[in-house]
Amino acid sequence: MKLQYNREQVTEAIDRIVDKTMQMDLVWDWPCGVAYYGVAQAYEKTGNERYLALLQERVELLIALGLPQEWTVNTCAMGHCLLTLYQATGQGQYRELLLDKASYLRSRALRFGDGVLQHTVSAGNDFPEQAWADTLFMAAFFLLRTGVMEKDEEMIGDALHQWYWHIRYLQDEETGLYFHGYDHIADNHMSGIHWGRANAWAAYTMEIGRAHV
Repeated sequence: MKLQYNREQVTEAIDRIVDKTMQMDLVWDWPCGVAYYGVAQAYEKTGNERYLALLQERVELLIALGLPQEWTVNTCAMGHCLLTLYQATGQGQYRELLLDKASYLRSRALRFGDGVLQHTVSAGNDFPEQAWADTLFMAAFFLLRTGVMEKDEEMIGDALHQWYWHIRYLQDEETGLYFHGYDHIADNHMSGIHWGRANAWAAYTMEIGRAHV
């Protein structure tokens, strides 16, 4: 089957989505990281320099306003757009920031069991020994992309290690669907819900991640 689509209509839709995204009031956290990953992807797929300029202007503003004192799994999601900005502009400050995020995940972030990243949303121990599907996008996929860029086999291995354990902890063997989270202390899936967005984190990062390895 051949995909039939109107390129002009798709391009116009992307343009509207980018503009709507840049009108949102976002801070340096996971919603911002996910939204700006989308803008970065729009730039990479279309080559529209306007998207890159909008993204760079906004990221520069957020940097000027002040970065979080310590990273979390959630704030590491902003590393995705930093990767695009660094690769497109060659500006060292973007590389320094994304490498600091990667360093946090590799050496300072809370882990449990067999080196599994605990999901964190603040500098505190928010969810002791819990694995969330969100971590696949915010941290594992980011580590994979950064490791490939830096040709760092240990970082790539750590990213794949996170996928392995998150699959083991979160995938329902009967349905193949993913639970939102796993509590290692209680050894259960808490609500036991096959959350739609959890499955999106898993499906997207695994499919796109294969192209990076």
